[in-house]
Amino acid sequence: MKQYDTFLTVELNEGQIKAFKKVRNWMSLLGIASVLLGAGTATAMAVNPEFRNKVFFSEPVQAVFANQIDMVSTGLVNPDAQLNAPAVQPAKVAFNLIPAKYSVAETHKSLNPGQKEVVEYLSERYRVSSEALETIVRLAYKVGREEQVEPTLILAVVAVESGFNPFAASPVGAKGLMQIMPKIHKDKFEEISPGDWSALNPEHNMRVGAQIIHEYTRRTGSIQTGLRWYVGAAVSGNDNGYPAKVLGIKAKIDSVYRTGRLVAAREADEKAGVTKVATHFEG
Repeated sequence: MKQYDTFLTVELNEGQIKAFKKVRNWMSLLGIASVLLGAGTATAMAVNPEFRNKVFFSEPVQAVFANQIDMVSTGLVNPDAQLNAPAVQPAKVAFNLIPAKYSVAETHKSLNPGQKEVVEYLSERYRVSSEALETIVRLAYKVGREEQVEPTLILAVVAVESGFNPFAASPVGAKGLMQIMPKIHKDKFEEISPGDWSALNPEHNMRVGAQIIHEYTRRTGSIQTGLRWYVGAAVSGNDNGYPAKVLGIKAKIDSVYRTGRLVAAREADEKAGVTKVATHFEG
């Protein structure tokens, strides 16, 4: 039995051919536009931490983030543990993510009026929940005092490096709030908590970051040059305006802090005045 191949021949007139070419051209342009848009978005997220956080760290995850950072800060969660790891009874927890010097009670210590104002400002500016920022601000003031680094400088570096995302990680291996390289600064982590540390732990990360800033500032003789070293400009030679950006944010945080303290002091004076007048009339 013979087999025959059947060919379907469609004849198109000139108008149909032109229409077909237009459709093909438009599809090609849409494809190119999609590639360019994707590349542009990827580039924007790579060079702009704030934009990246808005995309991947938006409002719907803020409640989860606030809960996670509090749990990490109080040693209840090991951020490096596998998600499917078997549950461990509290009495047998093997991880101690917070050094003894930072107790659980201190994670809930009240903020002063200036710190509260800073939390409100940073929460609005960086779109991070105030609950999470309370923990970070509280840590910054405690760590800054103990490591002899201005707390607002620490907060400014955190703002630039991670946008207040404690679980941030860069392609080159930097991790956490202050984007520390664990392999390079392993000795500092070990000194804080020998054999039991995590670069994603907010307290560990912030303390090591503060130590690095303190050390570089002492070596170079100025905060500006210390920040250049911190960002690696001592090797590359180009800091891309990093010191100016950090110090600009620090100046704003300082201003917000002072405003919060002044407003609270004025309100306290007014309240005391009213009480004094009331007592006078009662007497």
